[in-house]
Amino acid sequence: MNFFNHTTTRKKWMAIAGLIWLLYLIFHLLSLLNFHSGKGDFNEFYHWFSQTPFYGFMLLLLIATLAFHVITAVSRQLANNTSAGIRYQKRYPKAIPRILAWGGAAILLSFIVFHFVQMTWLIDKVDLYQSIVSMFSNPIMWLIYGLGLTTLAAHLHHGLTNVLQTFGLSSKHHHAVALGIVLVIVVSFISIPVSVLL
Repeated sequence: MNFFNHTTTRKKWMAIAGLIWLLYLIFHLLSLLNFHSGKGDFNEFYHWFSQTPFYGFMLLLLIATLAFHVITAVSRQLANNTSAGIRYQKRYPKAIPRILAWGGAAILLSFIVFHFVQMTWLIDKVDLYQSIVSMFSNPIMWLIYGLGLTTLAAHLHHGLTNVLQTFGLSSKHHHAVALGIVLVIVVSFISIPVSVLL
């Protein structure tokens, strides 16, 4: 049997890919919070970081893990849909309709791709601080980022709940811990555009 075709193994690797993205998300958040320190410190950090060897490695790792995470999720769902017998198929909870779960995931993926293209090719990196100020002065960007953060929060809560359950936390506790982590991350991200308006 192929190592990566084993369901349990692929599920673990999918979780590892998700955790890599969570670590990146935390790093990305911490570096963005430097925005509150002012233009000089913010631009200096990003100019320095973009020149380090780790920057290129990080981009390749993120693209590879995102592709693996998405492909594995889709293939697992397709396999579940074609499994022998309807009674063996894993159903979505009634509180989370299938169209909502997959629609949210699709919106999140679209937002990640949009954000990557935007930050890589569509903004002025010479003065990244001013680019972000200009970006969040546009109401449309508030709508796009609001939608992106909403779907990110939902996906993070789902993923963290599963991971924390795997580490043995009870249902009552892992939902609360996951929700707390998600709230801290989302509120911290929101603080960037809010500071532009203040």
